[in-house]
Amino acid sequence: MNILVADDDALIRRLLLALLTKLGHEVQAVDDGFAAWKALDVDNPPALAIMDWVMPGMDGVEVCRKLRASPRKTRPYVLLLSSKSEKQEVIAGLDAGADDYLVKPFDPMALMARLRVAQRIITYQQELQDNISAMETMLQRHNLLGEMFGKQSRGGDGTGAGILGAAKGGVEKATPRIVADERLAEVFTISFAAVGLGSAKVTVAEAPAVPGPSSFTAWAPLAFVNQGVWMDFLFEADDASAVAMFESLLGRIPVSERELLDFLAETFNLICTSVKTALGDASIPALAPLISRSIRTSSMTVKPRASATVTHHAVHLSGAQGSLTVVRQGSPVLRKSLGQLHPFDILAENLPSPSASEVFLLNQGVTLSERYIEKLSSLAKSAQVDLRVPVIQPSRIAEFFCLGRVGN
Repeated sequence: MNILVADDDALIRRLLLALLTKLGHEVQAVDDGFAAWKALDVDNPPALAIMDWVMPGMDGVEVCRKLRASPRKTRPYVLLLSSKSEKQEVIAGLDAGADDYLVKPFDPMALMARLRVAQRIITYQQELQDNISAMETMLQRHNLLGEMFGKQSRGGDGTGAGILGAAKGGVEKATPRIVADERLAEVFTISFAAVGLGSAKVTVAEAPAVPGPSSFTAWAPLAFVNQGVWMDFLFEADDASAVAMFESLLGRIPVSERELLDFLAETFNLICTSVKTALGDASIPALAPLISRSIRTSSMTVKPRASATVTHHAVHLSGAQGSLTVVRQGSPVLRKSLGQLHPFDILAENLPSPSASEVFLLNQGVTLSERYIEKLSSLAKSAQVDLRVPVIQPSRIAEFFCLGRVGN
């Protein structure tokens, strides 16, 4: 955890610096209130601030007031240190915006207990903020999706009518690659047109298109559990083509890059959902376990595994163009013990309850989290059973787009 120590007493600063560093925290120390405010008034401030009440320039209480008045979504947790021990003084410090109060001279064990409390609260607040951000993103995408459907229902030309019928039987049956590149191109051609992008043509390409200086990449996956294959689909379009697609579907230009990114993600999600349905009609069932994402192409820093197969397609649309990359890799079903499970594993089958097999605890396609794993462990322990969970593991590309990291 990143911690700011602000105290004009050099001995206290050295003591806190030594103690906190020994506990594994990253510590920044300053000796006055102005320096403390400067360190905290940034986009990514320290998660915890341990501040003296009385400091030169600006006291700790004034820093607290400024922090609480700040419009930032996240604010540091503040532990106020002071020799002021009167009841009214403690109340005044907390009322100013401090989250906790410790009287000097303090017991190091008491400080460590306060730190554990702070860390629990900071972790909870971060989880809450992550959930709020995810919900805000989903709401923006939901609104865009509603706008897209509204435009199609008012002025659609029937381009998407009969997509499933057109694709049914036109997709090659299961092969070592599940679907041949040419057949996949045909299904994507139908699916691009079905979302309302007008005439579309997707063809197999010998080599990938060279990314432009300003491009977007939208990603979506399909998991073929029966065949033990994971497929990542990446659609790339430059700025001009992305804006042209937005204007073609919504009849206006995007108001921000965020809106354009959300539009591309939602549009590609619809396209890949159509592909999944068409493949299912051709007796090639697939899971779409993760929602699509989109980024600036220049920020993509992940490569597929060496064992993956990569193919490329050119995408031609009315007034726009792009490229489609398909990455196939093996992803067999693994039956893991509870101790082997990891967050981001995906259930390969419906998971029955240890005590009642006719009751499903979780459905196929659910992405496991730490809390899901903890609940499964608790249920297995209470039922006294050795629970084996069938899962598939997402690709490195999926981890990058969903978690912002790449696993080993």
